[in-house]
Amino acid sequence: MISVIVPIYNVRPYIETCIDSILCQTYKELEILLVDDGSTDGCLEICEEYKKRDPRIQVLHKENGGIVSARKAGLCAAKGEYIAYVDGDDWIEPVMYERMLEILEEKNVDIVACGRYEDTGGYRRKVLQGMGKGYYDKRRMTEELYPQMIAGEKFFEWGISPNIWDKLFRRGCINSHQMAVAESIVMGEDAACVYPCLLHAESVYIMEDCLYHYRQTRTSTIKKPARDVWEYTRYKTLFQTADQFFTDNRHIYDLKKQWKRYMLFLMTPRADRLYKGIEKLDYLFPFPEVKKGSRIILYCAGTYGQKLHQYLKETDFCTIAAWTDRNFQELCKQGLSVEAPNVIAERPHDAIVIANMFAGQREEIYRELEFRYPGSRICTIDEKLIESNETMEAFGLMRQAE
Repeated sequence: MISVIVPIYNVRPYIETCIDSILCQTYKELEILLVDDGSTDGCLEICEEYKKRDPRIQVLHKENGGIVSARKAGLCAAKGEYIAYVDGDDWIEPVMYERMLEILEEKNVDIVACGRYEDTGGYRRKVLQGMGKGYYDKRRMTEELYPQMIAGEKFFEWGISPNIWDKLFRRGCINSHQMAVAESIVMGEDAACVYPCLLHAESVYIMEDCLYHYRQTRTSTIKKPARDVWEYTRYKTLFQTADQFFTDNRHIYDLKKQWKRYMLFLMTPRADRLYKGIEKLDYLFPFPEVKKGSRIILYCAGTYGQKLHQYLKETDFCTIAAWTDRNFQELCKQGLSVEAPNVIAERPHDAIVIANMFAGQREEIYRELEFRYPGSRICTIDEKLIESNETMEAFGLMRQAE
């Protein structure tokens, strides 16, 4: 039996779509644990109604404690041999667990990972795992997967996504690692569980099928601001907890350097809150060519683009001549003041800033832009600057990294 754990907190507009997608699975031997984490918008009542309709559903209600706390509560109550997670504002393909379980049992692996769709309104993007499809035993994991599992050569790309919800686990593989994640962590909590699981796993299978739908909204936890001191403390806890685990398990494979790069990937978009001394810089971090007072075109309105836009609006560090994105139509429906990329030619500017953290997407955007605009004006993140000792020191990671 597969136990499907669904942490739920104030996602009323989406929760029925989520639950329906689980009930419609072609694989029926499911235990569905709906964990209401103190919702105040009526989610609990909806969950109770679903419980009356299907005996496979259990509803757990608890005081609000965060997503890690909710996942732990679900795991403690779960009885299944296999464990899966679905976030309350997402949904899954009908064949997801049938296909994943078939592979898990046929190949006798500890973890099966699939691809995902990233859904923004009517726009959908297919995202696969960074490693090739197939079976990886421990030898192949050590030789091929671990060297780029968390962070590849480029900043940033990973071999296996940190997401917990695009995977099916044997219970014995995940139980202790999920319970070890600090409940105060609100960013990187998936990675703090998934990568230790993969390091201890004896085998894994990677699918090319995209079976999970990750809904991207402006209200996603990833985009919510936190008080600086709390946010800094949470990242420090995340770094130290996982870093200690990787230190203790270096005999399997040394992932400490990759974990450092992952932390920089998380912290760079939040540099306005986490980079000590950012107010003293005469350039826009991490774009050293973009000086204070420049007129810029801000290109991309994903998580990083939204955060950078907010920072620039609050500080007037640079003047935003335009904020553009290829997916501007869907983003406008979410209330963002994003325009079509063709306005770049109409607006006087000193630089085009590509606000994207993913190497592949960043390079693709750069190639498109350089056909129409001078390359000297197109600015991307400076990878060497991000990974420098100066940045590590500013983020408070230098001592731990050493």
